[in-house]
Amino acid sequence: MDIVDQWECSSGSKLYLVEIPSVSQIYEETGMKHTHRDLESMTVDQVITKIYTNQHLKKDEFGKPFLFPKLSEINFSHTKDILFWGDHPNFRIGVDIETLRPQLSKIKFKFCREDEFIFIPNENELPYLLAIWSCKEAIYKAYGKKEVDFRDHMKICPFNLSTEGKIDAIFLLENTIPFEVHYKWNGEYFMSWTILKD
Repeated sequence: MDIVDQWECSSGSKLYLVEIPSVSQIYEETGMKHTHRDLESMTVDQVITKIYTNQHLKKDEFGKPFLFPKLSEINFSHTKDILFWGDHPNFRIGVDIETLRPQLSKIKFKFCREDEFIFIPNENELPYLLAIWSCKEAIYKAYGKKEVDFRDHMKICPFNLSTEGKIDAIFLLENTIPFEVHYKWNGEYFMSWTILKD
């Protein structure tokens, strides 16, 4: 397991990008066959061992991961060969990592609101759809409960996509909650993270 990048956000979040070894690489090293899901789980265990002391991963009744005994709030996401790990000392955190997927254009009406389509440029639609999807995923994971509709319960405010920045959003379930979703976008991976202050 290699931590390929790490940084701290102004929100107090600590973020880590971790390389997930390939199935063929592990087979060469150990002679054992593993699925990609096995390797993701092994990588999560290694992250916990490397960053924390005497902590174990557990999940609450909604499936949201947490450390026990509680040291800080954590969340993680993975795509392809990268695990994106987030940590905050006080507040619930949600993180997401995504790659460009053409199918987002096919399902955009399931997760985008009419007022979000207004600011999506036609000539650059897919990266904006990716950003909206990822930001909503991070909000959903910070909230940590079920029965959330990406279109009806989350509103992304207008933004101009860059290599990194902040996107404002509003959570419309129960009480109206404003969110700041931070992101990095390198053209291959879109990484978003946010915290929920209780």
